[in-house]
Amino acid sequence: MSYYDYNAESVLVHQTEVQSTDPVADKIQKYEEFVNDVLKNDLMYVLEQRDAIYDDIAEYMKLQTYIERVHPIEKRPIRSRVNIGCQYFMQAEVTNTDYIFVDIGLGLRVEYTFKEASVVVKKKIDQLTVKAEKLTDKSCDIKSRIRLINEALAELQGLGREKDSNIAFRDPFNF
Repeated sequence: MSYYDYNAESVLVHQTEVQSTDPVADKIQKYEEFVNDVLKNDLMYVLEQRDAIYDDIAEYMKLQTYIERVHPIEKRPIRSRVNIGCQYFMQAEVTNTDYIFVDIGLGLRVEYTFKEASVVVKKKIDQLTVKAEKLTDKSCDIKSRIRLINEALAELQGLGREKDSNIAFRDPFNF
């Protein structure tokens, strides 16, 4: 279950095994469980997705570099290692280097000329960059929620008083 499946009431009604007589301690425990069980898992998931997208961007950038720099120079057959599945490689020779196959997603590969492939790869890089930025914003949102809850918990537990005595702290919600 993710953060977005919860609402304020479900956090407060979250079941706990041990009931204490102090309602503040119960709320603190529930919020700590929410942060540790839900928000941190969501954050890890979003960061893993973003890292996978950055890996894809790096692969497309390598392809873009090859298309722009290496191919116009070479008009001769190319020898390469090809993955034939399950990380088994074999030598291959490409005699016609006028076309290139580009992975467009979902396991589909399309044959393009190098000019067409350059345009497609640039668009794919832009699309993946936008996706990565959205995931970065989402991770920042989750991090801010974790920090806000942790600060509220510290204040409830009395740890915020030590912070207030050292630094002039103004509550932004107190007008």
